[in-house]
Amino acid sequence: MIQKPANWNKLTPEEKRTMRLDAWVSAEGIQFDTPEAEAKYKYLATLFRDAIELKKAPERVPSSTHGGGYALKRAGVLNKALMYDRWEDVAQALIAFTKDFDPDTGSGAFMMSGKSMELMDVTNLRWAGFNLPDDSPSPYQALENEYMKPDEYDHFINDPSDYVLRTYLPRQNKALAGLRKLPQFSIQGIVFGGVTRSFLDPELQSALDVLKKSAELSMQPNMINFKMMNRIKAMGYPSLSGIFMGGAAGNAPFDILGDNLRGAVGLMLDIHRRPDKIIEACEKILSLIPDPDVPLGDTPLVLLPLHKGDDTHMSEKQFEKFYWPTFKKSLFKLINEGLIPVPFAEGVFDRRLDFIAELPKASTVWYFDKTDMHRAKDVLGDKCCIMGNVPITLIATGNPDQVTDYCKDLIDYCGRGGGFILSPGCQVDSSTDENIRALINVAKEYLPS
Repeated sequence: MIQKPANWNKLTPEEKRTMRLDAWVSAEGIQFDTPEAEAKYKYLATLFRDAIELKKAPERVPSSTHGGGYALKRAGVLNKALMYDRWEDVAQALIAFTKDFDPDTGSGAFMMSGKSMELMDVTNLRWAGFNLPDDSPSPYQALENEYMKPDEYDHFINDPSDYVLRTYLPRQNKALAGLRKLPQFSIQGIVFGGVTRSFLDPELQSALDVLKKSAELSMQPNMINFKMMNRIKAMGYPSLSGIFMGGAAGNAPFDILGDNLRGAVGLMLDIHRRPDKIIEACEKILSLIPDPDVPLGDTPLVLLPLHKGDDTHMSEKQFEKFYWPTFKKSLFKLINEGLIPVPFAEGVFDRRLDFIAELPKASTVWYFDKTDMHRAKDVLGDKCCIMGNVPITLIATGNPDQVTDYCKDLIDYCGRGGGFILSPGCQVDSSTDENIRALINVAKEYLPS
């Protein structure tokens, strides 16, 4: 681990970002397999750094092609393996994909413990091997619900910890029902003996025991994923997946409110029925976002999946009023620490590009799903690095020539002057080896016109 300098808090965001990128490219602390692997890592990391900093790449544009579900399918590994005890098989499949295709980046996998979620009796997810088939096309499906009722805004805003512990968690996870019997710490915690008596309740004891066992189970896939990523780095492949910080640090406040508390339907109704409460709740969520504490040397990229801010979810005026203000502030929490947010703009963000242009130059990388990349380049070309947009439908059903031609157009238009990373619009689950090779190789062989 590289130590931050004593004057870290006096540095500008730009100075911090430069130091983080320097440390990332230097690869200090990585035990490479060979000197050639170290040289490859530094070469590829420099390509990505040049793109992030809007420099014209000296040789070519870099590409980011996550093996994803396709890497598992070609290895005969079902999506159930991501959830239950075969995480080593997942790791080996992704390592084999990296060796076979030689992409510019290594990619991890979102492994979870199905046993942990079963133990808690989770109600906001379905997953392969439990209530989805072992070979489900997706390892899990999110189930939105009104886990926070419309008349509970004030409880959440006034005492979020109490609300989450005693209302939200037991409502979302049936095995945690006993948490409802927790005392209200903000009152009883300041009275002598006020909190101890509640912990004698058998239902509360059971809920706490479930939480402990669930935490232990959830650590198993995390450790395997961590070891796998270190193995891929040792082979010479930097990770562009970014830090997935999770929770409030990994999502827009509006998305946290919609994804986890009110649900899409409830939140869209609230836009018309209780707009002030939405704004107040988003500000409360923003205030709870922890300051990032990422060591130097770790990848400075922070992945931020965006779910409800695209053009189809709300109007431009609604985005400006409800979504952007708190999300922009949350981005600055990361930017001010020299970190580089990578918002994954799921859906279409054509009408959001002018908002993105408000951010400091070279401070973010925007990962677009279905956004018009020509327009994105026109608006953001001198503001931030962009990536994405190669349709996964084309990668799944097209042929190598079609994939190559589509990518060449993106490289010609978006790659001119730098600031572009070639990438699928999202994770690739279905394809052919020939199409994947076409996607990876075109970035290596084709220069912007």
